[in-house]
Amino acid sequence: MLFPNLVWAISQLGTRYRFASGLGVSESWLSHRLTGRLKFSTEDRERIANTLGYPCDWLFAKPSPPVRPQTTEPVCMEA
Repeated sequence: MLFPNLVWAISQLGTRYRFASGLGVSESWLSHRLTGRLKFSTEDRERIANTLGYPCDWLFAKPSPPVRPQTTEPVCMEA
């Protein structure tokens, strides 16, 4: 998934189908863009951000996982 913040924001409103319908597009249209098969246009991004009420930069931010530590010590410790 290219845009986890966008997927999360859409899920707060209900289903992807409901969100797509509210935008006046098909669920297929939305799905193709969420998976990266097609790109969102600048106008699409702005319209989606306005509809959801979140900043465009945040909604369409690419995931950035932390750097994996180069150590042999456990990463997660039980409390």
